[in-house]
Amino acid sequence: MQYQDLRGKKVLVTGSSSGIGAAAAELFAAQGAYVGVHYFRTRDGAEQTLHKVRALTDGCLLRADMRDEAQVQAMIRDFAKQADGIDVLVNNAGTLLDRVDIEGMPLAFYEDVFATNVRSTFLATREALPCLKASKGCIVNVGSVAGHHGGGGGSGVYAAAKAAVHTLTMAMAKEFGPYQIRVNCVVPGLIETRFHEQFSTPERKRKTAEETPLERNGTADDVAKAILFLASGEASGFITGEYLAVNGGLYMRM
Repeated sequence: MQYQDLRGKKVLVTGSSSGIGAAAAELFAAQGAYVGVHYFRTRDGAEQTLHKVRALTDGCLLRADMRDEAQVQAMIRDFAKQADGIDVLVNNAGTLLDRVDIEGMPLAFYEDVFATNVRSTFLATREALPCLKASKGCIVNVGSVAGHHGGGGGSGVYAAAKAAVHTLTMAMAKEFGPYQIRVNCVVPGLIETRFHEQFSTPERKRKTAEETPLERNGTADDVAKAILFLASGEASGFITGEYLAVNGGLYMRM
């Protein structure tokens, strides 16, 4: 799989120390893009991703708490300076944090879930926008199937946050379209990554695979390939404001 138009592009992938973000960074590197590998806490994982990136192309390591405006601003400036611009922004940073029922949820936890998943997407996009205007670039956000069906036990607010990312994708696509900036979203189902090792039991994962028409859970590469497709103007140049489900048929919509 080669998208020639991605060669030499400057691609920033937030949350790329593991899982979907790491897989996406490696696939962009295989296309010959310059890749920014971002992390917050897991430096060793990010360094491993960068090592794989640099075996194929060039890239840099970036750190920021994506909930913090000043840190995001500094990180985006740093990447744009090192890469000499931004062509593709992949807003992948985000997580469930923990499974907590809404009934007993502290306000601080609720706000942290939205900050981690929605504020992070907003801040990175806003700061990268001048560079994306100049390059007529594109944005790929990462949502979740939970944003369609409300999530499983204790993930209701995470589901709401991811639904906000889906809607924000459409709003951005409308607003940025006149600048020839495409904005799309991938919507993963249950993907076998560290996320679900932490937040899903083996029984939950097995049951989900059984309920999925393709009879398996997804991989990080499954989602990364969809991100690559949406980032390539050659492949998806007339697609914007869309969210692409990568869930093996687990959740289908009209």
